[in-house]
Amino acid sequence: MVDEQVDNSISASTGKERPAWKSVLAMVEARAVDIIVAWHIDRMTRSMLDLEELILLAEDAGVGVATASGDIDLTTDVGRMVARILAAVARAEVERKAARQRLANAARAAEGDVHFGGVRPFGYENDRITVIPREADAIRKAAGDVLAGKALAEVAREWSAAGLISSRAEIGWEKGKRKPKAGWSARGVKNVLVNPRYAGIRVYNGDEVGTGVWQKILELEEYLALVQLLGDPRRKKGENAGRSGRKPQSLLTGIARCQKCGETVRAASNRGELTYSCRMSHVHTNREYAEMRTHGDMIDRLSRPDALGLLVPSGIDEVDAAKAEAERQRAKLDQLAKLLAADLMTVEQFTTATTAAREKLKEAELPLKKVAGGDLLIGLDLGTSRVKGQWVELPLERQRNLVEALLEVALVPRGRKRRDPMPLAEQVVIEDRKVTAASAT
Repeated sequence: MVDEQVDNSISASTGKERPAWKSVLAMVEARAVDIIVAWHIDRMTRSMLDLEELILLAEDAGVGVATASGDIDLTTDVGRMVARILAAVARAEVERKAARQRLANAARAAEGDVHFGGVRPFGYENDRITVIPREADAIRKAAGDVLAGKALAEVAREWSAAGLISSRAEIGWEKGKRKPKAGWSARGVKNVLVNPRYAGIRVYNGDEVGTGVWQKILELEEYLALVQLLGDPRRKKGENAGRSGRKPQSLLTGIARCQKCGETVRAASNRGELTYSCRMSHVHTNREYAEMRTHGDMIDRLSRPDALGLLVPSGIDEVDAAKAEAERQRAKLDQLAKLLAADLMTVEQFTTATTAAREKLKEAELPLKKVAGGDLLIGLDLGTSRVKGQWVELPLERQRNLVEALLEVALVPRGRKRRDPMPLAEQVVIEDRKVTAASAT
């Protein structure tokens, strides 16, 4: 025996290079071997391309192949035909096995079974079912804080200061790679808050397939609200932060709009006067006055008897009915999974039925998203005189979120050629933002 070459744990489906196989081919090409011995041809050649490469070299070098089931002479047409047939049969069996495995995985996912791949989810023990109270409490608090206007970066700092460690950092520590840093990023926090697992939703290949068997940490409505809020494309583009992308330091940056061009305004200065201005410089509205008017309008609206319904569209009964329908569709998905597992329906029937159920589930969730902004009002004594003092004490970011949710603020150009300056009162137009089914979703 000249040499022994082994390629362990390298699947043909990965496309990774096989060093040992490359070494075998090099020895064949150098005429350093007379025969290659393997258990079966598919243990040697992991693909038809591997086989064809071997045939070309072996035919020229006169190298044979010996397996547990018999010898193969690659220098003859019959031998090459047999090798190709055996390789094709082996490949077909691999593909059938993979298809069965995918179907089994889909069925288990539809039943809500736990997926054990990768690192443990933050908030859960290694069994992926049992909740870790300290981490779960942090997730719940973060969800409420973010919906109330707190920045993801601020939550990340709080988690880091509290010594909470992400699962990936934890794994690295266990393997002795490095001491884990209790360092969270805004992206890491966002990935946790928009993960459907925390609302008890089982996902397979990107599609919702049923209810998980694990304990949920967030309520469905809260999760949907987070997905809607954190999925807002304006957050990605930094629209609310003005052109610089920095965190806004003024109330109306990125919220109020120029009445002429429709662009959002940013904090600026004009001849020593602090103003709000659009990109085209159509408006130069006194910043102090615009903010004073906005604060006053917000306090008036939050003091109204109907303030509780400001962020909720009419027809709360519709929302309750939608919640019941969503639960019904989830139960249907669970039942379909059981029918498939019991061989009481075909794969085609299962696919058709689950696709229809998922579409109905998405439709049912829309009214639930309408109430997504309700958390912005938490902690405010709506409809009372106390709301004025509470409004003043709110963080700027939460004030901005409430203004954006409840008001439409337009700034009017002064008109440079007017003899009489436009009164300040006419330069700021504030209207209630209409909350409809379309705008809420």
